[in-house]
This record gives sequence, structure tokens and C-alpha cells, in this order.
Amino acid sequence: MRVVLLRHRRGLVATFLMIALLLIVGACGGEEPAPEPESPTPEPAAQMEEANAALGQKVMMMASQAAQALSGEYGDLHVAVVAAGDRDNPEYEQIHEALARIKEETGATYVYTLIEVSDEMTNLIVDASVGEDADDYGAEYAMEPQMAAAFAGEPAYAEHTWTDESYGVQKSAFAPLLDSDGEIVAILGIDYPAPALEQYPELLAD
Repeated sequence: MRVVLLRHRRGLVATFLMIALLLIVGACGGEEPAPEPESPTPEPAAQMEEANAALGQKVMMMASQAAQALSGEYGDLHVAVVAAGDRDNPEYEQIHEALARIKEETGATYVYTLIEVSDEMTNLIVDASVGEDADDYGAEYAMEPQMAAAFAGEPAYAEHTWTDESYGVQKSAFAPLLDSDGEIVAILGIDYPAPALEQYPELLAD
């Protein structure tokens, strides 16, 4: 009888140990941790604004750095080109070569300079492009807010994009070009490929 009781007690102890182990395992790893909440996906409008601003800032920085590098000596040359009234002079060639290097190094579609004719109008003076891609000397362009800002001394980019028939959607930015006296004599413009913004037709200028 004593042997039977001992066996019975051992069986109970083993059962209790098994239950305890199961409880411990359940407490430690029975339930998977709750997943962390996912970050909300930005709204399409917010994504568009972010992409537009990022590219605008990039192109504006290109224009600003290029204009700063050319200001002084090339600003004086630009004054001489405007005074000559055409492209048939060595000063034009020097500026053209400098703009062509900027165009190649940055991957820009177009690099050029504009002068202010009135509050509503600008004239193109030096164009880095050649052949059919080049606009005529003195070609007229309507004054836009980003251009006016650059003529006032502040680099700026266009809020809207525009489509070039040959090169697709473009983003434009402008920065002031100074002569050796620190006077703003023109603005430097850069038009840059914007394939990432093609999906946002609402950004296209009217």
C-alpha cells in the first residue's frame, strides 16, 4: 500500500510539474508581440508637393552655384555682349563656352541668360545650346515670378513644370548674375529634365 501511495504521489508531482512548465512556456512565448503600427502612407498630393519641391531646390542650387561662379568677370562680359547687341563678338563666345560646360556637367536641358526689359518682359542673351535647340538672340520671354525673384537678387524655381517637345517635362530655376561691381546684370536660367514629375500633370503650367 505504501508503495502504491508513493507512486501515486510521484505521479501527482510529475503532473504538477508538467502543468507548471506549460504555464511558464505560455507566459514567455505563447503569444506573439503585437505588430507595430505602420506609418501612414503620404497622400498623393503631399507626395507630389514633396517631389516638386525637392527637384525645384536641386535645380535652383545648380543655377545659384553656376551664377556665383560666373559673377564678376563673366558679368562684365555679359554687359559687353548686351552693348554689342548680337552674338558676333568674342565676349559672347566666352560666355557661351562657360554655359555649355555647365550644361554638360549638370545634365541640364538648357542653360541661358536673360535680361530684364520691363516688368512684363525679358530678352534671352546667351544660350548654351546650338543649332535647332538654340533660341535667337534677343528672343522675348514673359516675366514670371521666379524670374522676377532672381532679378531682385533671390534664386528661385518655377512652381510649375513645362513640356519641351524634344526633351519632355522640365523644371526651371533662376539665379542673379552680377558684374564686378556687384550689380545684377542678368539672370542665369537652367531647365532640367523632370521625368519623376511626369505623373503629376496638374503641375504643368497652363
